[in-house]
Amino acid sequence: MKQILLALILLFPFSEVPNEEINKEITVNGRTILYGQINREGLTSNSYAGWFNLVYNRYELNPEIVSQVKQPQLKGLTVKLFMGTWCGDSQRNVPVFYKFIDQLKISENQIDAWALDLNKKGPNAEQATYNISRVPTIIFYRNGKEIGRFIERPKPGEKLEQLWVDIINEN
Repeated sequence: MKQILLALILLFPFSEVPNEEINKEITVNGRTILYGQINREGLTSNSYAGWFNLVYNRYELNPEIVSQVKQPQLKGLTVKLFMGTWCGDSQRNVPVFYKFIDQLKISENQIDAWALDLNKKGPNAEQATYNISRVPTIIFYRNGKEIGRFIERPKPGEKLEQLWVDIINEN
């Protein structure tokens, strides 16, 4: 019995724990949506590719605004992105966000993206943990500390990239 217990203790650290599925799709009220942890690959495949690629390719970032990012401010930067593939604001603003991070050469490893359901809930109650009530919500962190949020959409006349540059540079 002791030998079996010892063997289990020794083998436990090497056992595989299945990773949560990335880019999981669910159907709600006859509508297929991404749900849970996602990445760009999920957003650029299936029915999501149409709106993602259209907005990504059509939106022109203002190079003068993007060039205002102070490169040292990118050090230690990570981002949590909460969106709904069913949400018009997410469909308009998330592709622009990806274009913005591409321009700044921010690694996708620095982005933790989540797709919420139609009630803005995630599989592990992420919406409660991060106080998400509207999507998209993009939370910027530096060295693990929250430095700012973009919620839902810009005000009339505001440029998305200016809002994000201001968050990155001010903190």
